[in-house]
Amino acid sequence: KIYFEWIFAESSLNGAFRTQMTSQNLTYEDKYRHIARDTERRMEDTIAMANQCNDLGDQTLAMLAIDREKLLRVDQDLDFINSSLQRAEYHLHSMESWGGAIGNYFRGQPKPERSGTLAAKHARKHNVDEKAPPCPPSVWRGSKLNEMKVQKFMEDSKLHSFFDGEYVMYLCSNAGARASVSKACADCVVLTNLRAFEISAGKRVVADGKNKDFALRSVECAELIKGTLMKYDRVRISMWGGRTYDLSFWNRKSSLFMLWVFNRIPVNSRKWNGIPSVESGNASREVRKARAVASGARSGNISEPVEGESEIQKMAREHNARIDDHLDDLSAILDNVAFKAKMIGDEVREQNKLTKHINERVEETHVRLKASDKRGRKLLRR
Repeated sequence: KIYFEWIFAESSLNGAFRTQMTSQNLTYEDKYRHIARDTERRMEDTIAMANQCNDLGDQTLAMLAIDREKLLRVDQDLDFINSSLQRAEYHLHSMESWGGAIGNYFRGQPKPERSGTLAAKHARKHNVDEKAPPCPPSVWRGSKLNEMKVQKFMEDSKLHSFFDGEYVMYLCSNAGARASVSKACADCVVLTNLRAFEISAGKRVVADGKNKDFALRSVECAELIKGTLMKYDRVRISMWGGRTYDLSFWNRKSSLFMLWVFNRIPVNSRKWNGIPSVESGNASREVRKARAVASGARSGNISEPVEGESEIQKMAREHNARIDDHLDDLSAILDNVAFKAKMIGDEVREQNKLTKHINERVEETHVRLKASDKRGRKLLRR
């Protein structure tokens, strides 16, 4: 309904515009000026719509990341359930017969089962080193974050606007290991379950001249750039899209630990197997540049005034320059939209794998629970 109302409004506007153009005795310059303004207005509306799609992609990726956190938590909870079920089976074996009790006495307590999470299976399959470096005191996590009320302080100080379901996982203080929460939050690197960013002197650091944070789902790898006596260590984060972000750490132990954390972000399966957005944008810009050079070779440089040109030629030259700028902006936005659409598809595919894995584990746990329940009922009937 909204679409057809928009079409009707556009057609009515165009009809009124054509009636006005024909009913008035306008010069060719005035007619061209009106047409150029209308074309630029349509281009600006298209760019605004593309920006809305880009923002919607950010929100969708954030919601998918939160959903993934919930699925991972369920997968981890199944480890606890299976461990409890293993202890129940151990005690049932002791209660069923004297031989079982004597055997359990000599065997001792059951050994913990290997983790059955999807991440643990992937690590065993690819021989990934799961051992983390020691966590230094300057890196706050878990109960330390709750004790210092870091998230509430950051919200009250307006240092970060949290999404629903977003929470702080790590805070690396660059103000010292025993700094207060106000000093630590004024100079730190923060890693949430969705994003990562740096705060210096109580203000968010602009990483690439535009963005103040980056999504964890976009991280490809991280590398350590060692500092000197007067400079902090830096961890350079490389994105699948080609961008890089530098995060500063005052302590070598902190930088090594956070380097391990960033390299452990499971995004290897989310690589875009096509042309990355930055390369696509560069390719389209190179094509437009080649066309402009070829056109300039035929008719001179269209961006510079031409001696003896008419008023319409001048307006056409300026209009074409503005349209080219708009097309560059639109191309960059659409590249980002396409890249995020691919990331959304990859994320949904990975979550489907995780859901299937959880369903299989739930079925196995259900079979074990049913067998233990049968054994327990048999004991009660004795």
